[in-house]
Amino acid sequence: MLSLLLDSADKKLLVALFKDDKKFDEISYEAWQRQSELMIPELKKILDRNKIDPKEINEIIVTLGPGSYTGVRIALTIAKVYALSLNIPCYAISSLAALKSNRGNSICLINARSNRSYFAVYDENGKAIIQDKVLKNDEVINYINEHKDYHVCGDVTYLNIEGENNDLSTSMYSLKSDDTLVENILSLKAVYLKD
Repeated sequence: MLSLLLDSADKKLLVALFKDDKKFDEISYEAWQRQSELMIPELKKILDRNKIDPKEINEIIVTLGPGSYTGVRIALTIAKVYALSLNIPCYAISSLAALKSNRGNSICLINARSNRSYFAVYDENGKAIIQDKVLKNDEVINYINEHKDYHVCGDVTYLNIEGENNDLSTSMYSLKSDDTLVENILSLKAVYLKD
């Protein structure tokens, strides 16, 4: 089983390959506002260096937001094209759930700009304690202060605190389930929360 994982919902670009439940290659780096020009070349690069024909991919796992309006659509569009053209399953994962720690309850955050955060709380298995939503940053800080035993996950430098940056692709892969399987790829839409 060959799995392709894609994420461009926040500052980073991620393209990863898993084979039989193990990661064997990954490209991941900060590419803020450049994902649209870099995602396809990086996808080609990772497939070429592993001598993989795109037709060999058996499934796609992608984040569907919340996150950057344009960023979310980049990975999602590529995933939809691959899933449709190859007639393979696609799993859509919350961008916030993918940030969770596997060591306990996690406050997962992405900068939503305008003094707001995309916010959710997940347990170590990816079950939502608080569903994905938008909160004002002062509300986020209050929640963090009231839950000091929770892991704060994501790039939270915009809040002037330190957060955990976990292995995103491994977390995404662990969230693949019947619940995240997209039944109709044509109906798959990004989650923005600010609409």
